[in-house]
Formats: sequence, structure tokens, C-alpha cells
Amino acid sequence: MNLFKSIILVFPLFLFGCNAAQNIEPAAKATVKQEHETESQNNSSVKEDNRAKSLSDIYVPNPQVSDDTELLQVGQTIKDSKGTITLKEIAAQNKNYTIGPVEMRIKNVKLIHNMPTYSLMDYFHYYTESYEEFDFIKLEVELVNKSDQTVHFGPVAHLTTSNDETRSFEDDFYLEYLGGEIEPKGSKQGTLGFIIEKSTPAINWAEIQTSDVLDQNHKELGKSQTIKIDLN
Repeated sequence: MNLFKSIILVFPLFLFGCNAAQNIEPAAKATVKQEHETESQNNSSVKEDNRAKSLSDIYVPNPQVSDDTELLQVGQTIKDSKGTITLKEIAAQNKNYTIGPVEMRIKNVKLIHNMPTYSLMDYFHYYTESYEEFDFIKLEVELVNKSDQTVHFGPVAHLTTSNDETRSFEDDFYLEYLGGEIEPKGSKQGTLGFIIEKSTPAINWAEIQTSDVLDQNHKELGKSQTIKIDLN
């Protein structure tokens, strides 16, 4: 009788053990699957990080210039704490250019009239005598280094307008440091701005000359390009 009771007590425990083992195995498989999916997503994120995000995704307001991301129609004006800006011309490019191992994408090019607030006039006085109000050309660019080595590149070495006015990379007042090193498989994105003194007659086009692409030993990997952009 005692033996019979012992069998009855042991049998449910045996069933419980079997069920627990069955439950553990699917849970383990689910955990492995989840880890695999997480790893795949992380790898995908790493690949995406090799390319710069769009300006709208990671736009950081410039401390000296009004935010013009919503300035899309010629004649449109925006006023904020940094001043008043008016869009005079816009060229929605979204074109890619290959300079050696560097892929350069020019997104938007804008001709903007700026009337900075009084507290910012000193900043622009360094770049122009017409610091109370002036026109400037703004370029939004993305740079991707397709090679496995660090390269040196500047998206704008010189900018020339249809009024025969030339600006160099040193005149860029956005100061987002887009020129210089790009790490292997790395990318940069941002904005360059050049104040224009000769706005009359109306500016029909702007032409930019990139720098050469150089390796760490200053060996040429790609020849500079000249790109013409129509502004009306």
C-alpha cells in the first residue's frame, strides 16, 4: 500500500519535470532568436551609421543664423530671435558627384537675404562691411568616404557667382568644419555659407570648385571638380 502511494506521488512529479523541460526548450529557442534579431538590427544600424543622415533628421540650429529649413518658397520670410531672413532663390539639387573615393551629394542651394539681430552684427562684421543686412549663398552637402582609408577633402575650395565674385573656403561663416579628414567608410553632413557682396544684377548661377581628395600622405586620390548650379 505504501509502495502504491509512493508511485502515485512520484508520477505527477515526473510529469511536471517533463513539462518543465518542454517549456524551457522553446523559451531558450525564443531567446536565441531574439538575440539573433537584435544582433542583425545592430549590424544594420552600424551600416546605416556609415552614411550621414539627412539634415532634417539631425538638424542642429546654428547659433548665428536663423533656421531656414522651412524657407522653401521664393519671397518667403522668417523672423526669429536671430534676425529676419528672406529666400531670394533656391535650387533643390539632390545630386551626387564622385570625386575619387568621395561621394558628395549637394542637397539644397539657397540665396538668402539676412538681416541679423543687433547682437549678432559683430559676428558678421568679421565677414562683411555690410553686416547690418546682406545676401549669402547656403549649401547643404553630404560627404561619404567609400574607401578603407582616411582621406582629406573640402567640398568647397572656391565659390564663384555669375557676377564674377569669388569666395574661398575661409569665408564660410557656418563653421561646421566639413573640410578636412573623413574616416574610412565614414561620412559628414552639414552646411556652408558664403556672404555675397555683388547681388546686382541678380545672381543667375553659382559655381563651386571642390578640393582634390588626398590620402594621409597627401597623395592625390581624386581630382577636384567644378560644379555649376543654376539659381533661377
